Amino acid sequence: MEVMPELWIWISTKNLVLCRPTSVLFRTLDYAFDDYVVSQVSKAMGHKNEFQEFGKRALNYQNVFNPETKYVWKRFQDGSWAPGFHLLGLDNVSQFVEGNPWQYSFYVPHDVHGIINIMGKDTFQTRLEKGFEEGVKTAFCAQYDIMSNFKSNHGNQVNMQAAYLFNYCGAPWLTQYYVREIMDKYYGADPYKGWLGDEDEGQMGAWYVISAMGLFQMDGGTSVNPVLEIGSPIFDKIVVHLDSKYYKGTTFTIIAENNCPENRYIQSASLNGKPLNQPWFYFSEAVNGGTLKLIMGREPNKNWGSKPEQAPPSMSSGKIN
Repeated sequence: MEVMPELWIWISTKNLVLCRPTSVLFRTLDYAFDDYVVSQVSKAMGHKNEFQEFGKRALNYQNVFNPETKYVWKRFQDGSWAPGFHLLGLDNVSQFVEGNPWQYSFYVPHDVHGIINIMGKDTFQTRLEKGFEEGVKTAFCAQYDIMSNFKSNHGNQVNMQAAYLFNYCGAPWLTQYYVREIMDKYYGADPYKGWLGDEDEGQMGAWYVISAMGLFQMDGGTSVNPVLEIGSPIFDKIVVHLDSKYYKGTTFTIIAENNCPENRYIQSASLNGKPLNQPWFYFSEAVNGGTLKLIMGREPNKNWGSKPEQAPPSMSSGKIN
């Protein structure tokens, strides 16, 4: 994708909507996220009991992770696991809707650190890397709409956040690499290949716009103190005009120095003139106005944003609640 010189965007609403996948068996995953959102609303309203109750329920996703495979799988009421585990090409596709254990096991947007604790950091990263290495072959899209046969499938909601998960396991340079790869290979500029997936409520286009800006929100901005993750912008300069009815700042500017298709890796960053050594910052820091400056380069800087304490927060990290 050609690097663009400048982008102007207006933000005029406080309402953020996260499109979620439709699931049959794994409503547990959907409901866990829903409960997390309710817990955050309860906290914002000062309802401590509800905050704690729904916060506990938000951890119910752990109940469908098989401790042997460390993938999500069908579980019976007596606690036993269904036989015949298949990672891809499921014999009984009714266990999953539009997906498979690889895709759904990474779908816990409110608690990525919780998934890492279950899988282990090395397994988490290795599975992601192999999935994306395979995904390149099919432009990160399930072919012939057979979603259970593929790992990385950017064309469906349950897997659209996956490229940003590398930020959580100490490999933000892989987020920077793969978000550019997805923008280059998955999206197009003609009527035949605008995008290859399901444009439910505009999320496919929205993913591209915010990723092209170099930003992302794993949980859709649903936490009390939401964060913005950093990817790899294709624009040299982005100016976000902030609506004064909602935000203190007037503009938030993103500058990417030395940016070009080959220079997709962040070498260093600063936020409002101060060094930023992590691949995220709080949403409030953006809407208060200021400047995010990224220095881009051809080779990954594996020292930038890769320490465990520099990973974006999620429920189990303790930085959200």
